[in-house]
Amino acid sequence: MANKNVYTAKDCLDVYKNEEKATDRADEFLTNVCGSTKSISFFCILNRERYTKPEPIVFFDYNTATWRAGRYIGNIDYSIGRKQYSLSIVPRFGENILMELLGEVFNVNSFGGKSRSPSDRKNLYIKMLISLIWSQKLSEANRYGLPRKRAVVYNKGFTVKGKLLVRPSIVSFAKDRTIISRSYDSTYDEKIITIISKAYNVLKREYAFEQLSISPNNKDTITDIESVGHALKNLQISENDYQSISYQPIYQSYKDLVDFSWQIINSSTGMNTKDNGKNVSGYLIDMAEVWECYVRSLVSKQMRSYGWRLIDSTFWVYENTFFKRKLIPDIVLEKDGEYCVFDAKYKRMQYQAIDLDREDFFQIHTYISFLQKRGKVRIAGLLYPIENIEKSANSQSALFNYDNECLFIADGPYIRKEHVEKDRIIEFLKDAQQLER
Repeated sequence: MANKNVYTAKDCLDVYKNEEKATDRADEFLTNVCGSTKSISFFCILNRERYTKPEPIVFFDYNTATWRAGRYIGNIDYSIGRKQYSLSIVPRFGENILMELLGEVFNVNSFGGKSRSPSDRKNLYIKMLISLIWSQKLSEANRYGLPRKRAVVYNKGFTVKGKLLVRPSIVSFAKDRTIISRSYDSTYDEKIITIISKAYNVLKREYAFEQLSISPNNKDTITDIESVGHALKNLQISENDYQSISYQPIYQSYKDLVDFSWQIINSSTGMNTKDNGKNVSGYLIDMAEVWECYVRSLVSKQMRSYGWRLIDSTFWVYENTFFKRKLIPDIVLEKDGEYCVFDAKYKRMQYQAIDLDREDFFQIHTYISFLQKRGKVRIAGLLYPIENIEKSANSQSALFNYDNECLFIADGPYIRKEHVEKDRIIEFLKDAQQLER
């Protein structure tokens, strides 16, 4: 029997090997996981440049002399010869909190579905999250129906349909008195619909899709996908086919859905990467993305009542130079030429100096400086999941301690064991006394 090594962790916390802390710096499996991400599917909620390069899944913390998990949750299976390894990373705040975050992000009150046995529920929340992301992308894409493309149709008969093709018609007419013409027709884009259809079948089979409460519009769209996809079930799509897909402007919104569907297809059970005797498979979700989406939804909803609106948060600087860059704050709100800017940080915050990363600190101040050239910045800061509310008394200040027209905060929603205290965000926003103006 193969030797099985079971590793477990909560995101951002210590990794355990067979229920004991992993402390071996040279651990073969963790070293391989740390150094390679090519064989593992990283499912993204946000289609943004900052997430194109995955962060380390695990890393060795020299301060504590232990292996620690990064910000991902999910599973990895790995084998070398007869040695087998598995790593399961679960959300550190628990499944119930994760479901609450997802409910806010995707605007659902419950996930519905039938109850499952404990063995079937393994990582159900991760699978449901992947299904939720796919469902949301489907809803965003399906504005003008299923994608179609312009196809050339050649007609042979006794009448002209479209443009008469003279030379072929001369030959055809001499044989049987028919003529050849060419016309154009609108047909379903087979590559796009096949990829979406195959991904949907994987979701039903492996990702608990039927556990979700699906909107009526999405149900109708899925019915259409199944209908069209059934006729294309034997069509095989290669990597080259996928890469060669061309989107008409009206159907450009499908690209994000197709990209995500392709990930789902390639992460399906049994589709492993084999390299020098190593078999690797797995799928991961970035909790930093979940947290960012959650905080953006929460802040924008609560600030809306004060007249603030969420705006596009991508800005170019030094555009006409070789060192041009994008500034991409997580959350930017605007009201009458004034701004609020926040970055969501899914990191542990115990209100110690070491908790506030130097890079994060200077990054948010860069955003503030940039937006102050466009208008007045009223509130700015970093928003964390707060685990100890008693330590957050000094989490806000005038910007640089002297600009009283801008409040700087390092705070966030309070995470209890049972639920998230959402209202706490609006409390420190009210403290600024800028929103009533």
